Amino acid sequence: MKKFFATALLVSAVLCSVFAAQTVKQLLPRIGDYANLLIEGETLSNSTLADGVAHIVPKDSLISERAEQAMKEENSFTVGIVALAPYPEGWKDMSDAEKTLAVLNIMAAVSRQKGITYISRTAGYKPKTLIEDSFCISDPDKAKSRIEDPVLSAIPAEYTIYSYQKDNRFGGNTFILDYNCTEEEIFLKITNHTDMKFGFVNCVAAGKLSMFIDAHLAEEGVLISCLATVYDRKPTIKVLFYTVDIEESFRRRITGLKDWFVEELK
Repeated sequence: MKKFFATALLVSAVLCSVFAAQTVKQLLPRIGDYANLLIEGETLSNSTLADGVAHIVPKDSLISERAEQAMKEENSFTVGIVALAPYPEGWKDMSDAEKTLAVLNIMAAVSRQKGITYISRTAGYKPKTLIEDSFCISDPDKAKSRIEDPVLSAIPAEYTIYSYQKDNRFGGNTFILDYNCTEEEIFLKITNHTDMKFGFVNCVAAGKLSMFIDAHLAEEGVLISCLATVYDRKPTIKVLFYTVDIEESFRRRITGLKDWFVEELK
């Protein structure tokens, strides 16, 4: 059974220094002094419904192309966050290539995302489980085709895996995860393969959600940028007497993924 498939040749071993060690301020020149907040451990957030998302992603990057495009799209909205994850103590003697491979394997560890939490306002600002189950599958049309997480020993230019996740808002769904690795970043696009429903109401149709997770090695740590775009849907939807805040749901989701990644690095 195929665990994952590579869609390009492996990056050559001569690229032993995959990322240039830029500072956070060099990677994010448009956020000014807010870079200091990232270094201190804060998370910055914005959306296309406010001031946009282009300034909170690294310049001249794959995810910056997506952020710029999001500002031009009609009948859609995008939320974004950016944070800095400090390097683990044990990474001091690792090369950039070794660090990059370690980051990539964390980003592909789908099963370890089970139990991701978020801070719930309705629960009195206490942690609440967001991702109730999570694992890789061999076929996005077969939610029960469970397989082990991939463990890569080299960095592919591109590869794709599939996952199943059950969350506390939209139930169980399958996703397509497309990874792209360049000399400057690891860029992951996550697309919903199934309709995401709240009860019996279809909130996000199949293929109408794109989440993006981007990792850069900076001098100060791993810079994590996340975007979530929902197409052909307003930020909120009425379900009987209940309002489903779709924008906030996916802001929580990418924030939960970011928090999980930071913990995985420790």
